[in-house]
Amino acid sequence: MKPDADFDEFYRSVLPRFFKKELREIQEETDLLLTFKNYYTMKKVMLRSGIFSAIIFIIGAFCKIMHWPVAAVMLFFSILVVSLVFLPLFFLLKSKEQKPKTEKVIIGTGVLFGMLFCISTLFKIMYWPYASMLWLVALGVLFFIFLPLFFFSGIRNPETKLNTILSSVMILIAGGLLFFTLTDLRSGTHNWDTLKIMDKHLREVGVLALEMNSSIMESDSVQTQTEIRLESKKVIDVILKIKLDLLKGFSNQINPIEDDIAYHLFEHNDFTTHFFFNEENDNPQPLTLELKSTLNKFIAFVGKKHKVNTSILSTEDVYKGNDKKLGKVSWEKAYFYRVPIQFALRNLNQILVDVKIIEASCSK
Repeated sequence: MKPDADFDEFYRSVLPRFFKKELREIQEETDLLLTFKNYYTMKKVMLRSGIFSAIIFIIGAFCKIMHWPVAAVMLFFSILVVSLVFLPLFFLLKSKEQKPKTEKVIIGTGVLFGMLFCISTLFKIMYWPYASMLWLVALGVLFFIFLPLFFFSGIRNPETKLNTILSSVMILIAGGLLFFTLTDLRSGTHNWDTLKIMDKHLREVGVLALEMNSSIMESDSVQTQTEIRLESKKVIDVILKIKLDLLKGFSNQINPIEDDIAYHLFEHNDFTTHFFFNEENDNPQPLTLELKSTLNKFIAFVGKKHKVNTSILSTEDVYKGNDKKLGKVSWEKAYFYRVPIQFALRNLNQILVDVKIIEASCSK
């Protein structure tokens, strides 16, 4: 202060530098430091975990768009950090800063909704059970607890009335048009019907395998089985094993009451990709390699012994979409990479039919 300045005026100009809104903030912060010793440490952890999860989530989403193998791991950890680290710390810190109990309850229900939403999303990504139930519970907390508390507590204050109405409308739009419409509320009847179809298909495949084995045993007994039938049987056995394992794995993967099986059948293709390929490096699984190797042996045998055209069973690399500009992909990726389960079964059936056609050609 200059020697000739007015003390009261200078005091009033300097005092606001000590607070944001009111002077009592200094006392409140002191109380926080005395009663909540880890306040600043928790605040740093909260900020860093939020930034970390946001960056990892963005990178993971980009990797998922590009179909890179690290996408699932990055999305998993980002959602886990948000739901188990960031949101709980956010609630603890905010509840200490807010004095009215109503504000604490609103923050608590909002954080609870965020945690349930993140966890249900994580369950959906990992195909764990009860994902749909957690999703519905999260929507229930949003619509029946958080939103009424937020609306009626904010509308009473003239200063926050307009912002409360606008925020409530935005929450309804986001929750109603986005979250609620993405929730499958249909009964499980169509799911059970789909499972019955899959189970029937599974039984038919099993019966076909038994009939083929029985016919082969009979032909063995009368010494009439030819070499071509032995070679074709090796391919057919591998195909039947893959189909049985694929259908069993799919049946064990889904919940017929909670999951939308039609989505898994006709839209989702991650399960089929993980069945035929390694999730980490996209290399074919051993069973996929066995199928290709058995087919190559069958093709080589037929070409050497019977001079029959086997181009319909070629396992050479093919062009993407039959367009040379897009480059080539391996045979196994062209048939089984990122395709729905019914397409994978169709391709396996087509290979089986082609093998039987070539076998019949050799018998002429």
